[in-house]
Amino acid sequence: MATVDEKVENKPAEDDNSSQNSVPKLPPDENSKESTAGHEEKEKLYDMSRIRAFENVPFLIKRTEPQDMTLTYGEAVDKVLLLLEFLESNKVPAGAGIALRITDHTPASCLLILAILNHKCHFYPTDKMLLSQALYERMSMAGVEYLLVNKHLAVGHLNFTRLSSILLFNEDCKLYKVKHKPNDPDVQAKKPLPANMCYTISTTGSTGGPKLIHVPYECIAPNIVALSQKLNVSMADIIYLGTPCTFDPFVVEFFLALQNGATLLTSHHTMKDSPSRVLSALFPDNLVKPGITILQMTPSLFRQFGATSIRERILSSSSSLRVLLLGGEPFPSNAELVTWMDPSVLLQKHICNIYGITEISCWSLLHIIQSLQSQISLGTPIDEDTILQIKGQNDGDSQQGELLLGSATRRCYIPEIDDKLDTQKGDSSICFRATGDLVTRLKDGTILYGERANDVVKRAGNRISLGLITRKIQKCLLSSELATCLWLEDLQKLICCIRSQEPKSRVQQRAQTFDILSKVSIAEQPDRFVYLQHFPCNVHGKLDKQLLLKECIPLAQPAQQILKSYLHDRLECVEETDEKWAKRQRLEDSNPCGYDLSFRQAGGTSFHAITICREIGLQMCIDDEQRHLFEMLLDENIPLRTVLRFLDTAKLVANNIKLKPVEPAAVTNCHHGGLIIKRIEQPVLKLQFHWKVNFEKCVDSPVAEYEGRYVCVGAHSKILRTLDPLTGSELSKVRLPNRIECKVTFLSEQLAIVGCYDGCLYGFNPQTGDIVFNVGIGGMIKSQPLLTADGRRIIVCSYAEDYNVYCLSAERQEVLWCLRIGEKPIFAGPLELPNEQSLIMCTLDGSYSRVAITDGSVEWTQKLKEPIFSTPVLLESKSNIFLSAEVAGRIHACHVGNGKILATFSTEGNIFSSLAVKTPPTFMGHSFVVFGCIDQHVYCLRCKTGSGSTVSVDFELHWKINLGAPIYATPSLLTVHPNGLLVWCGATDGRVVLMNFRNGEIQWSDKLPGEVFSSACYIESLRRVYVGCRDNFLYCLGI
Repeated sequence: MATVDEKVENKPAEDDNSSQNSVPKLPPDENSKESTAGHEEKEKLYDMSRIRAFENVPFLIKRTEPQDMTLTYGEAVDKVLLLLEFLESNKVPAGAGIALRITDHTPASCLLILAILNHKCHFYPTDKMLLSQALYERMSMAGVEYLLVNKHLAVGHLNFTRLSSILLFNEDCKLYKVKHKPNDPDVQAKKPLPANMCYTISTTGSTGGPKLIHVPYECIAPNIVALSQKLNVSMADIIYLGTPCTFDPFVVEFFLALQNGATLLTSHHTMKDSPSRVLSALFPDNLVKPGITILQMTPSLFRQFGATSIRERILSSSSSLRVLLLGGEPFPSNAELVTWMDPSVLLQKHICNIYGITEISCWSLLHIIQSLQSQISLGTPIDEDTILQIKGQNDGDSQQGELLLGSATRRCYIPEIDDKLDTQKGDSSICFRATGDLVTRLKDGTILYGERANDVVKRAGNRISLGLITRKIQKCLLSSELATCLWLEDLQKLICCIRSQEPKSRVQQRAQTFDILSKVSIAEQPDRFVYLQHFPCNVHGKLDKQLLLKECIPLAQPAQQILKSYLHDRLECVEETDEKWAKRQRLEDSNPCGYDLSFRQAGGTSFHAITICREIGLQMCIDDEQRHLFEMLLDENIPLRTVLRFLDTAKLVANNIKLKPVEPAAVTNCHHGGLIIKRIEQPVLKLQFHWKVNFEKCVDSPVAEYEGRYVCVGAHSKILRTLDPLTGSELSKVRLPNRIECKVTFLSEQLAIVGCYDGCLYGFNPQTGDIVFNVGIGGMIKSQPLLTADGRRIIVCSYAEDYNVYCLSAERQEVLWCLRIGEKPIFAGPLELPNEQSLIMCTLDGSYSRVAITDGSVEWTQKLKEPIFSTPVLLESKSNIFLSAEVAGRIHACHVGNGKILATFSTEGNIFSSLAVKTPPTFMGHSFVVFGCIDQHVYCLRCKTGSGSTVSVDFELHWKINLGAPIYATPSLLTVHPNGLLVWCGATDGRVVLMNFRNGEIQWSDKLPGEVFSSACYIESLRRVYVGCRDNFLYCLGI
């Protein structure tokens, strides 16, 4: 393979094909006259007869350590023939649709796609995270009957019948068929699917709601042929197959290889888990292993490599990369490109802006960058059949509007749209599809991207463009920085997120934000600036704006802090200064400064006042106080210090309990009367018993839930059930050899783990109840197994006599290391310190140790006098302090670095409950710990940490409430809108209560028919609590 790299760098691709005797001649282009002469049907690029000609050329490289696994085209053809026999033996008819449910790209998944296409069927990639019911509904709507599943993934027996399975490269590939029922969802398509169907895919919804797209071969093939020619793709190329199969650019990667006899490369590392490992897989330091030559990615995903790695390893003159295709999002700016590469790189590599929509799968326009200084266009049509149209205004020099893409031949069938149109079969007219993108066409025909059409929003009576504001802000940033503007509809807030890979000081942030504010109009000024080191991506590698919003917005801030932050960030003349210095200044200088300025003197406007009132109004209980705040801000005679004192005395609520409290008129007409207050009262808490399920014996296990989609719990009866959280109906049932007191840990939707009294750890599919694996640990497992943050290891603590801690590989369940801590078993769960790559574990002889995750080496050990039943927790406000509970009734704050005790709080009874820690945003950064005690009380402690360089902490009793019976269960902290943060707890007399987190006041109370030892779980989206009881039932209560 080293000679392949030589060919790519030193010779034109065309010469390589003719000069290399050992490489077979490329089959004729399927669109050429030679290929079609004498044939009734055109040969397709994936036909076995065609790709067999590549024989000994590598088809796929699976990058593994220490040695790659390589599959040639000849070997691939042999395997596909076996798969074709498998499909025929299971009577899968030609022309059928076959859905794919795969974990990631593997040799087996690639061969499954080839087999489907050569069986004259079409494939339908599906989201591996879909629940079986949702998968069944989507397949029914798509008219797809069959399903192929790889690895440990599985589907429920209620909706699917398992036909057979085949082992392919040690992967169990299972074939299912949909079970038809009278109430099946209707097939969406009202017309016959196109002939020569290739695949069906769902859009992500970026051009509207998610839609089913049926793609015929005639739509994708011209795309592949034209791209092959423009990019000079040859057998010398290695293409990274890294795009998820639910995102149609993956088809381009796959088909480009088949069209040209190029090689695909896969890696089990993902950008989400580790960009550095992906980088090493694609561009290895080991010269024996070849690097990739063609890389296709979204800009957001590509940025995760980091500017330094991009410049030094990916876009350096010596790297193996020949073609970089960036698409799916706006192309990076010239300023950012300059940080990635030297201009000379453009002479050696194709850096391309590629553009398209799934509705005309896949790409339509291509622009190869010629200069780092010139404007970057969307490019020109990749093939001759694509037509462009701009729907909008023409001012003579340029044309602006929404871009439409059209073609007479590259036509996908979109039932949601096409079934409403009166088109005849075989209609040869041009079919245009809306892109949802606003563009500008210049006089010379250059097309420039503008923004998404739905990025224009209305703010305080003004129409603003998020894209335009983002571009203005981007010009104020360093070339390595990135901005994006988000609109929070509920609060009518404009948030500017700035990605800065190097942390900025508060002074640097202020200087930059003031510069930005001076460059945009008042209506365009963001309400908040948020600095981040990384922007999150969704599963398709695009910027995840919803997740970004969640990261940016705290639930609430103290009202004074909101005003101070706003003044500090937005109004330059207000400084946070030392009080003594401020008093001295007031005596020496007659001119007001700092908080002695009025809001208007500090530079505030009516627009700013509305913004502040809108946010602080969420926390104010009295309407008159909201109006008074607005008036104070606009009164030039009232200093800010007075406003802050007013906020200190105002009646506030702890959480956001109102939406849009301030509805102003347009900013230009704003006055006191423009403030309209809307109120939403806090309702009285009521709980309703929705359902209960009989487990035949006590349910002491803590209840687990998965993404709000199902709950899972085991019992003394050896029964482990997965239930629908809404109805309580059984999704699956597992009967283990012995009782279950361990909480379930979910690894994925299809795989969960639980410990049993028989000394084994069981892996099971919660959807089907199938046991996937079991590992003997040697002793009872009562604590919840831990899946490490990187998803690679499982930590199991047990009552085993030899080793009471095991570390297993999550992928293969191999024992990576094991050790013994202390002299007795372990009941408490382990605590992970993700940033330290360490664990803290506590034992029943009072020992507690810090252990390295990588090799199990013990970093330190300390010992208490009494056993520890409670799982340790980190103090949220201080990552270098953890809490543990000694059974004798003592709560200890300990130093993460050495385990030494920093502070202790003593109760009047034993503690078996674990600890719940919370740092509410409205409590000035203090952390609180809540736990239950045998002395019948629920305790809430305030943890005050020192601000200096030395690590210190003090405990202070915030409140304690008597429930009338001993408490073994761990309290749960629930966020219930609009009531705020609540504490749920159960006692051994069956009493269950909800308490106000602020003061412990009981908001609701009731009794279950048996003792409660089970720790509850809460699904916020459903407002439901699930708790086990010793009357043998699991209960569901709705708030």
